[in-house]
Amino acid sequence: MADINKDTDALPLKDRKEDILLLAKRFIKLSEEQLGTENKEISREVEEYLLSYDWPGDEKELETAVKKACILSSGPHLDTEDFDLKHRQARSIGKFIESRLKGYMRNINSFEKFNLYDMVIPEVEKSLILMVMKETKGNQIKAARLLGINRNTLRSKIRKLGIKVKSSK
Repeated sequence: MADINKDTDALPLKDRKEDILLLAKRFIKLSEEQLGTENKEISREVEEYLLSYDWPGDEKELETAVKKACILSSGPHLDTEDFDLKHRQARSIGKFIESRLKGYMRNINSFEKFNLYDMVIPEVEKSLILMVMKETKGNQIKAARLLGINRNTLRSKIRKLGIKVKSSK
């Protein structure tokens, strides 16, 4: 992976346009590793969109926007509507789930026996647990408390869903 411009990293991101796409690609990879999202491609339209924004929050704002787009995106490519940089209105959980389900619904006719419920609920549960575990830095007691479940229930779900827990040692 190409290096970010080390000589100018003290400058605001809006003055380092050459770093924006390199950073965006790095954040896509981080999203894949940390949040379990699939690897996403950036179209020319998204590249232009990212380069046209001033990034007043600098690299942290870009990282947040890219990770959020990776989560919200329902396909292998990031689209400009996955970013919502100009309006910054948070989508409701219902809208988020609805957008993700659209991808499943497109393929529903290609399956003879399709159990959408059993396919979607574990994915939503896994994503929620991964996000809470990240937020609590892997502390299962805190994570269970945030989720409103017993620690043993959380451990059971982690095993059942195949979530990899990093050892604190």
